[in-house]
Amino acid sequence: MLPLLAIVGSASLAMFAQGGATEVVIINARIFTGLTSRPWVEALSVRGNRISSIGSTAEVQGRAAASVRVIDAAGRLVIPGINDAHAHPAARPAHTALEGPSAFVEDPSWTEITRRIKAAMAQAPQGGWIIGEIGASVLEDASVTRFPLDVMTDGHPVMLVSWHGHGTLFNTAALRRLKVSDTEPDPPGGFFRRMPDGKTLNGFAHEYAEDILRQRLAVSAGPDAQVLAYQRFAAEAASFGITSVQAMMTGYPAAQAAPLMVKARLPARMRLIDFPLESPAAWKGVVPVSDFNTDATVVTSGVKYIVDGTPIERLMFLRQPYTDAPATRGRLNFPEAEIRKPLTAMIAARQQPMFHAVGDAAIDTVLSALESVTDARWPAMRPRLEHADMFEPAHFDRAKQLGIVVVQNPAHFMLGPMVRARLGERSARSMMVKSIVRAGIPFALGSDGPMNPFLNMMFATIHQVNPPEALSVEEALIAYTRGSAFAEFMETRKGTLAPGMLADLAILSQDIFKIPARDLAKTTSVLTMMNGRVVHESK
Repeated sequence: MLPLLAIVGSASLAMFAQGGATEVVIINARIFTGLTSRPWVEALSVRGNRISSIGSTAEVQGRAAASVRVIDAAGRLVIPGINDAHAHPAARPAHTALEGPSAFVEDPSWTEITRRIKAAMAQAPQGGWIIGEIGASVLEDASVTRFPLDVMTDGHPVMLVSWHGHGTLFNTAALRRLKVSDTEPDPPGGFFRRMPDGKTLNGFAHEYAEDILRQRLAVSAGPDAQVLAYQRFAAEAASFGITSVQAMMTGYPAAQAAPLMVKARLPARMRLIDFPLESPAAWKGVVPVSDFNTDATVVTSGVKYIVDGTPIERLMFLRQPYTDAPATRGRLNFPEAEIRKPLTAMIAARQQPMFHAVGDAAIDTVLSALESVTDARWPAMRPRLEHADMFEPAHFDRAKQLGIVVVQNPAHFMLGPMVRARLGERSARSMMVKSIVRAGIPFALGSDGPMNPFLNMMFATIHQVNPPEALSVEEALIAYTRGSAFAEFMETRKGTLAPGMLADLAILSQDIFKIPARDLAKTTSVLTMMNGRVVHESK
C-alpha cells in the first residue's frame, strides 16, 4: 500500500483501479491546481473520469457520496498529471547495447567507443545488432568512418547514434541490412557524408538520411516489439506522474503505431504526431486527424518537420557563422519555398504544423513561411516551434501574430560550455525561456531526452546556458501541465485540477516547491491517476 497514505472505505484501491468505484476523494493534501484564480486547495473528488469538486477537506467530504473511497494524502503534494510535450517512443530490434555512461554526461572518444564495441562483441550473438551512443567527439573525428568500424566488428551490424539524435554512424553490415548502397543518393532533407571520391558513403548519415534508416530499423523489430516498448515506456512515465505524452513518431509511423497503442491499453494518454520522411512540398495529409477535444487515450494529430539540426554537430542554421567554425553557419534541411507549400492544405485538413527549428535563421525561415500564407486562421492552428533555442525578443511580435507555441526541452539548458563555444556572445540570447513566458507566448516543456520530468525541472531552474533565463519550479510545472495541454488543444480538458477536468493527477513522493533544486530529480509519483483510474501505485 501507499506509504503515509491512508485508504479509507468499504472497498480497496485496487477495486477502484479496476473501475469498481464511482467516486474517490483525496483529502488532507497540498493540491496545486494550476488555476490562476485558485492555485491551492487541500482536497478534491473524482467521479468517473472527471474532477467533480475541489476545496477544503470539509467542503469536499461534505459534498461526496456516502460510498466514496477516501485517500488521506497526509499533507503530500498533488499536481495535475504531467504532459510530456515532446517524446520519441519506439522499439529497436534485439541488440547488444554499448555499456558506459551516456554521451550526454560523458562525451566518449573514439578510443573509448572502440573499447565498448569490443566488450559488446563478446556478448552479442553471431550477426546480432550492436547499438551505442556517441557525442560530439566522435562526430568531429575525421578519422572515423565505417571502414575501421568494419575491421573490428566481424560482420555485426553496428549503429552508433549521437545522444541528441542528430548524426548516426553505420558500419557496412548495418547499411546492407537497411538496404543502403555504397553510393546511395541523399534523400530530401538529409545527407550522407562521403569519402574523398565524393560518391562512396563513409558511414555517417545526417538529418532525414539517418531518420529514414533508423525508422527502417525500428519497423524491422515488428509490431509485438513495439507494443512491449510502448508498455514499458508508459509504465515508466506513470511512475513519474506523466499522464499524457505527445509522441513525435520519428521511430515508427504514426498510422501504424496508433492501433498498437490502443491494443496495448497504456497507462498514459498518447498523442501521435506524424513525421513524414519526405519534403514538406510532398505532403498529402494521409494520416487521419483525430478530434482535438476528445477523451480518447490514443489520438493521431499534427505533423512535424525538422528544419535544421542542433548546435552540437553545428547543423542548426544561423544568421552568422559559428564562433568556433567561421566557415559554416549550419544548413536548412528544406528551403522556405518547400516549407511554405503544404501550409494552406494543413489549415484545410486541421493539421497542426510543428517545426523543429533551432537556429535564429531557421526560426526566421519558418516564421516567414507561415506569414506568406495570409490566412487569419493561423492563431487557431497554434503552429509549434520545437526547441527554438534561438527564439529571441526580435521574434516575439511576429510569433504572437501567428499564434506560435514554443515547446522546449530542458536538457538543452545544460549545454552551457558547448553553446558558448559555438555561439560566443550570442548565447546570451539563446534559450530565453523566462522571457518567452513573461511575454505571454504559449510555452510548453517536453523531455526529448531523459524522461524524468523532475530532473528536467531541475535543469530548467539551473539553466547552465543562460542563467538569467532560468524558470522557477512553478513556471516549469505549469509549462509541463497547463502549457503542454494548450500545445495540443486540450486546455479545456486537462492541465489543471478543476471541476469538469479530466481526472489526471499525481501524488508526489516529495514537495517539489519546498526542496532544494538539487533534490528535484529524486521525485517520483506515489500514486498516478489517469482518466479517473489509478495506473501507478508505489509499493
